[in-house]
Amino acid sequence: MDIYWIQDHEKKGPLPEVEVISMLEAGLIPETVRAWHAGCDEWVQIRELPVMKEMFDRKDEEKRRTMRESAPGEDGELPGPEEPGDERSMAEAGEGSPEAEAGVVLVVPYPYVRFLGRMADVMMHMTVYLALLRLLGVGFQPGLLPGTYEALLYICLPMTLIEGLFLSTLGTTPGKSMLGVSVRDYLGNRLSFSTAFRRALFVMVLGLGCFAPTLTMLALFFSWWWVRRFGFTPWDRRLGTTDVLNEPLSFRKVAMTVALIILCLQIMYFLVLPWLPDMEAYVQASSQM
Repeated sequence: MDIYWIQDHEKKGPLPEVEVISMLEAGLIPETVRAWHAGCDEWVQIRELPVMKEMFDRKDEEKRRTMRESAPGEDGELPGPEEPGDERSMAEAGEGSPEAEAGVVLVVPYPYVRFLGRMADVMMHMTVYLALLRLLGVGFQPGLLPGTYEALLYICLPMTLIEGLFLSTLGTTPGKSMLGVSVRDYLGNRLSFSTAFRRALFVMVLGLGCFAPTLTMLALFFSWWWVRRFGFTPWDRRLGTTDVLNEPLSFRKVAMTVALIILCLQIMYFLVLPWLPDMEAYVQASSQM
């Protein structure tokens, strides 16, 4: 069911119900906005939409249950531990909720946080790639440069596979983990390898342009604009996934991530340094053709 809503005096949507729920949980949409979907006679508060009634009723019931459990008993003492039956019912009520997996808080990070995590992953991957080439004694070859057809096999495919493995096993990547970011589906669950690989493939094509120089700049701008406009990426909308911030972001985490990116760039420069004469000759030959 596609939903429209009005926020900041601007009409938003349409977006599927599952994405609107995710944005509500993340605080990107206030619960007081007016909304509409097909079948409604008029615009109403989003919590009054028929498709949202069950979700808000469940949240209200959870709030009431929490208040009852935290309230003092009749004798003024705090209630003791719950009976096994109560504990089981609470566990059943929590199944399928956005916080069903321990430690997962569906708070969507700012776009710059996602960008920093992505750049850290790319820089680390490229540093390892160049280091392996140097260890193997490989000289400069044009086919090893990003943007070539050979690079699709040597750079893009390995990075896609590695990211899929990280997301399906650890729920995050090295760059994202430095910022306290993980990737989950809209129920807060870790991704399967199939979903994680497809997501990494979407990112490689739509988010990074397969490292082709011109396409990469366009892809980065497009991704940044889309996240700023809608609060999520095209691949998250397609696959039902989202980046989540597991803990408060600090200046220390951001500074360490930026320092890592700069360090990787420095290491990459020293690794490429022996190839510079051949690269310059290749560039000059290409410009004369």
